[in-house]
Amino acid sequence: MLHYSVPREFEIGDEVALTSTVITVLPSGRARVSIPSYDHPYPVDAPPKARAGDKLVLVGDIIRIDREANKLTVRIDCGGVITIDKSAIARLRKHRQRSRPDAH
Repeated sequence: MLHYSVPREFEIGDEVALTSTVITVLPSGRARVSIPSYDHPYPVDAPPKARAGDKLVLVGDIIRIDREANKLTVRIDCGGVITIDKSAIARLRKHRQRSRPDAH
């Protein structure tokens, strides 16, 4: 089960997880999935034995934030870029900035 503790503010570089639903599995082994607030089927490599209706978690990094429209652009680890509503985020891991060494 996913943990739903998502803060209100997102930053570029944050890692997010989205829950998608398999629409269909193609003979090639790829699947078309539905992502909340994304209006198009999205192709992914399906795990073995995936079937229509199964839930898959997609992970990616935030690359753009549109605060006025309440939208995030995410680069999914499997290679694509999608723009979704903030409400579609199921899980978040904040990007940690590297600490700068003290200049003495």
